[in-house]
Amino acid sequence: MDALNLRLAEEKNFHSEILLFSFNPEHDIIVVCSANGDVIAYQAYIRKVWALGTRNQRKKPVGLAWRPDGQVLAVTFSNRSLVLASVQDGHTLSSETLPFEIRACNWVERITGQKDENVHTEFETAPIDDYLPVLVDLPSSNRTRKHVVDPPDDLFALDKQTKLNILILVGSNDVLLRAFGLWPLLIINRTSLPTDQTILSVTMSSSLDTLCLLTKSDTSMNYSLSESTSFLSDCHNDYVHLTRSLCRIKSLILFNDKIFTTLTELTTKCFADFQTRVNTFCQTMRQQETKQWTFQCELMSLLATGNCSEPMQQNFFGNIFDYGYAKKLVAAFEETRAKSKELIIMFGRTIEHIFGYLLETKGLQQWYGKFDQLEFDPTILQSCLSDAGSLLLKINEYTDFIHEMSDMYSFFLRWLGFVAHQLHTSKHNTSTHHDEQIECTEADWDHLIEFIDSYCSFDEPVLDIFSMYLKSENLPETLIRDSTYRKLLDHSNNNKQTFFSPKSQRSLLGAYQDLKQSMAKAFEIRSQNSASQTNKSLPLLASIPLDQQSSSAVEFDYRRGQQAISYILQQNPLQFHLIIYTSTHKQCLVRLIDLQNILGPHRSIASFKFYDDDKLAVVCSNTADLNSANTTETTIFNKNHQSNFMIVSIKSSIDSQTIDFIGNNTNIILSYPLKDVPSKLTVDGRRNLIAVWSKNRKLTTFIYTPSDDLSQGSSVSQIPVRMDDESTLVQSGSITTMISSQESLR
Repeated sequence: MDALNLRLAEEKNFHSEILLFSFNPEHDIIVVCSANGDVIAYQAYIRKVWALGTRNQRKKPVGLAWRPDGQVLAVTFSNRSLVLASVQDGHTLSSETLPFEIRACNWVERITGQKDENVHTEFETAPIDDYLPVLVDLPSSNRTRKHVVDPPDDLFALDKQTKLNILILVGSNDVLLRAFGLWPLLIINRTSLPTDQTILSVTMSSSLDTLCLLTKSDTSMNYSLSESTSFLSDCHNDYVHLTRSLCRIKSLILFNDKIFTTLTELTTKCFADFQTRVNTFCQTMRQQETKQWTFQCELMSLLATGNCSEPMQQNFFGNIFDYGYAKKLVAAFEETRAKSKELIIMFGRTIEHIFGYLLETKGLQQWYGKFDQLEFDPTILQSCLSDAGSLLLKINEYTDFIHEMSDMYSFFLRWLGFVAHQLHTSKHNTSTHHDEQIECTEADWDHLIEFIDSYCSFDEPVLDIFSMYLKSENLPETLIRDSTYRKLLDHSNNNKQTFFSPKSQRSLLGAYQDLKQSMAKAFEIRSQNSASQTNKSLPLLASIPLDQQSSSAVEFDYRRGQQAISYILQQNPLQFHLIIYTSTHKQCLVRLIDLQNILGPHRSIASFKFYDDDKLAVVCSNTADLNSANTTETTIFNKNHQSNFMIVSIKSSIDSQTIDFIGNNTNIILSYPLKDVPSKLTVDGRRNLIAVWSKNRKLTTFIYTPSDDLSQGSSVSQIPVRMDDESTLVQSGSITTMISSQESLR
């Protein structure tokens, strides 16, 4: 048995009780969920990395799971919300409301080494991405990082997800499976599950073709392990192709939401103040009951005679729109125009990606008969394609609108600034500098008259014209234009064969909302309503009766392996039931693990986790200490009541139904005394990371130390070798304690 060398990394006291905590599968990060709603990520040295959400958004966390590649964190809360966050900075990638309350969740993927049958590799030889435009970086307006990388890492790099992974959300009576954490593969309701059982845990086999459910009887202390192969196994490969494409589309829509939000905020910021100033002035003039006064008449009078009314001259050009404000507004408009063009190009390219994925999915369904077994409605794709094409037309229309109106709008602002300057110079008898002169052509004056006639004829002039495409779903009559695209694709009664409608009444926001609503139908919860499956009971693999004296809240843990799924249930304070289920052979082995000969009759195990396939990590203490809530004075200083962290081998060399370790202490791989009474435990056996939560609200972390360091006698305040990024290393201020399994047994 290989020796394990661990050392104390750090200890940290918390103000609130920790409900959930878990190590990232790929990074030295542990996420801690507290009772006050905090979801905080720490490094192994308990240095805070990021926090999820804000204080006023906190709800009780009830579920915690990492995507298998460690890039995305899923957190479920008591208000039925599901949040997907980035491991890099805790940025919320997606937030949704679930149809039922969640009790637990886990994230599983297809484990490598499985033999894929009937995999049509020709579908992946020419990926659609090769024919789509390259997406560039997008400046982020709501994220701490300077740039959001091409839609980027995190949730959006689904093209790198070569293996199907499924987020499993478990409620009291329902189970929801979400491919890649996004698309609802399946919701399994109570009618498909044992009627007299409460679901404790749901996981899947290594090939993701079998559901394994751990349930508890509502009338007794019996625990059952059941399986179902009728949900996913028959059409697993179809799910891989369909869900990856649909989840790419959803991730691109989430990415486009950020682009659209940035575009709207940028445009609104530029024009909102100007629109407000003009509206305030017009309201003031109407309140004074000025007869037949309109803002349009004032502007036309300035164009025709060069004169305007006294209120217009004194209040508007004197206080509201002076020459200095006009220069700032023109400069802001030019900057906004340049950035808006970049964003709208990025927005359009992303929609082209969505359009490409929809075409790919429709082609696979129409030409190869894919997805027929999945009950996926083909009309959904038709609707999505139509709305995506219409949105592309609307993007082109908005791009033309910006191109055509920008020069006209810029001249309108410069003309107002010129008028304000002329009024100022005439009032104060000053000369006009050559920089204040306005250069124009006859066409510019014609366009200016057209602009004033079209957009300034209302009681409140429409001056924020570019935001109208972005803030309301339908366009006002003044913005409905006979564009080239509308003439080419007139969706009238005379041309019913047109597939893409230019949607003349819809704004850019409206067309985008239409596409999102169509895509939402593809992501609607799909319930399993087949009568043959609903009435069919799940095969029972194992039934474990526990002692009637046991608490109703029996602790358990499970571990997925390449060949089997292992469950461990606590029979009593010192005994466990180990269940090993092999899905390929449909075999289930049950063994009893008895630790009484190791720990003695006065010990109780507070928490336990699988360390790997053959090892069990446990924390134990004196029974009296565990029953006392916060009394720690006797355990810290009294060795007779000392708590321990242990790693025990559960691999039996003989085919026995009971592993009792009588006269065989070599099964204890590591034993280390703890100074606090333990309460909870989490481990990452693959990278040798351990965290222990104590009853006095202290979190203690242990990390792996190579045996070479021990042989050199290094035992004080060392930086762990595993921490690769030097910028994130934090040295513990306390003395580092070396834990060697070779010296632990005394």
